[in-house]
Amino acid sequence: MAASTSKAPTATGAQDDVDELFGKAPVGTSDDDFAGLDDLLDAVEEDDSEGWVPTEKGESIAGIVVKVGETRSDFANDGEDPMVPVVTIQVKPTPEQAAAGKPGDKFRVIGYGAVLKRELKDADPRVGDLIGVRYFGEKPIKKGRFAGKPYKHFGVAVKRAGA
Repeated sequence: MAASTSKAPTATGAQDDVDELFGKAPVGTSDDDFAGLDDLLDAVEEDDSEGWVPTEKGESIAGIVVKVGETRSDFANDGEDPMVPVVTIQVKPTPEQAAAGKPGDKFRVIGYGAVLKRELKDADPRVGDLIGVRYFGEKPIKKGRFAGKPYKHFGVAVKRAGA
C-alpha cells in the first residue's frame, strides 16, 4: 500500500480556500481599513424614545418623523409576515423644554395591530415628514368569521418634508 503524500490543510490554506470560494480577498488590518470608525461611533445615538400606547378613544400624537424601521412581532399568525413598522416621532417641545432649549420628547409608534400596521405602511412616513396618528377606539368587525369582535381602529396622516 502506498503512503499518502498529501499534507493536512493549514489554517492559512483553509482560509485561502474559503476566500477563493467566496471570491473575496482577505481583509487586512492596516490603519486604512479602520479609517472613519470614530466618526461612525459618534453617529450612534441612544434611542431614548418611549412607546406610544393609547388607551382612550381620541388619543393622538403628532410631530416630526425622526426614525423609521421595523421590528419583529411575536404575535404574527402562521404564514403572516412577522415584521411590523416602527416610526419614532419627536413631538413639539413643552414650554419648559423650549425655555431650556431642549427638544421635544420622542415616542415610538409600533404597528402591532392590523389596522395600524396597514395605515403606517400605506402612509409610508420618511425621516423629516410631519406625521399625525389618532386612535379612534375599539370598533366591532362588521363581516366575516370574526364579525362582532373588536379591533383597534387608527388613522395616520403624513405631510411630506418640504411639501
